[in-house]
Amino acid sequence: MGSGSSSSAQPAARANGQPPKGRTGNVTNTDTDIGRRGPTQVVRQLYAPAGAPAIYHGTVRPKPNFEPSKEAENLKIAMQGTGTKDNLLIDVLTSCDRCQRQLIAEAYQQKYGKDLLKEIKSEVSGDYESVVEKLMEAGPQYDAWLLHETMDGLGTDDDALIEILSFRSKEELQAIQKEYLNRYQRQLSEDIKGDTSGNFEKLCLKLMEGNRDAPHVLVASFADADAKTLYQEGEDRIGTWDDLFIDIFTSRSWDQLGCVCDSYKKLYGKTIEEALENEFSGDILFGLKKLVAFARDRAEYFATKLYSSLSGLGTDDEALQRLVISHCETDMLEIKEAFKNKFGKTLGNMIRDDCSGNYKTVLLALIN
Repeated sequence: MGSGSSSSAQPAARANGQPPKGRTGNVTNTDTDIGRRGPTQVVRQLYAPAGAPAIYHGTVRPKPNFEPSKEAENLKIAMQGTGTKDNLLIDVLTSCDRCQRQLIAEAYQQKYGKDLLKEIKSEVSGDYESVVEKLMEAGPQYDAWLLHETMDGLGTDDDALIEILSFRSKEELQAIQKEYLNRYQRQLSEDIKGDTSGNFEKLCLKLMEGNRDAPHVLVASFADADAKTLYQEGEDRIGTWDDLFIDIFTSRSWDQLGCVCDSYKKLYGKTIEEALENEFSGDILFGLKKLVAFARDRAEYFATKLYSSLSGLGTDDEALQRLVISHCETDMLEIKEAFKNKFGKTLGNMIRDDCSGNYKTVLLALIN
């Protein structure tokens, strides 16, 4: 059986006397045990036949019959005269996807000789401005900024770091790394190495490579084989083959990894989370359990994160904006359904209760 703590356990302090890297502290189960009540999303998928691979849907989609020049004109109208026609501005920006917004910005520059983002920023303010600015950035620019924010200052926002690296394609990650270097004059990989350590660093760097199998690759017999390998190189021996766990968790498709989790329980009578808790500790345990939660039911995971951002005293606007903007084009429809099923209320109603003004309006437009 395993040693009970992997070589990946983080030290209590750095050699230079500084606090350990990361903001996760002690690993808790509040948001990493998603889906343990039953089978994975492979058979729980809301909008796919039973047993089919998971398919996700965004609430913001490419606008049909899209005319960049016409949308640029509408934005000019929205910003003309005294005051801003915010409903028109919000409608234009949220009825198009991110790629189309870039075309609108180009059309605006050609038509009026002005930078669209600067024009908009002169008309809006506060959290409303923050959302609009993030919507207007190209995908790699926004993600590069997000990743820099996760590692800037004291400690690392491991939650956001793992979430961003996990849900970008290989091509997107390459574009992000190029943009990161251009914007900050540093390699993304070097900043990850500087802010993480040990096996958690290895995990993040592997995720950054973007070598996960295609989204809907799912072979049940391979899942059994992976589960047996994980057992043999984990609980069934002294010490743990850490790199093998990292390789499997970062290369299998989400559907396949979910199947591996189910196979482990079927073959050995315990959940993969329980096995990980026996073999790992610290940030690497946190990271691996995150990936399991994504594989089991990513919609429920992100619904839980959104609920947390809107609960308690005040709103975690940074997390709320990141989650809404990052997921409105990919899987917000399923996240909203999971939110309602788990918490008995709609995401829209919670945003109405916690936010106000044009900030509330733009967030609601993005999730509807």
